[in-house]
Amino acid sequence: MPATAVATLNTAWDCRWSRAGYRLTAVPQHLQPETLWVCLRTGDRTPVVESDCEACPFWEQDETKGN
Repeated sequence: MPATAVATLNTAWDCRWSRAGYRLTAVPQHLQPETLWVCLRTGDRTPVVESDCEACPFWEQDETKGN
């Protein structure tokens, strides 16, 4: 019988700990005050990239967002 593998992708926008970073219009990426995503799990605004969320052991589904 064939086996099927299902990959679950933990995304920054679906995690209860992530928020959009502060962004300024007309400012180059390298001069932005924060990354596109920040993590609030520790109480600080920690910069993260989406690949950080993919394998994060603390990732939790945000139940307040409509899926």
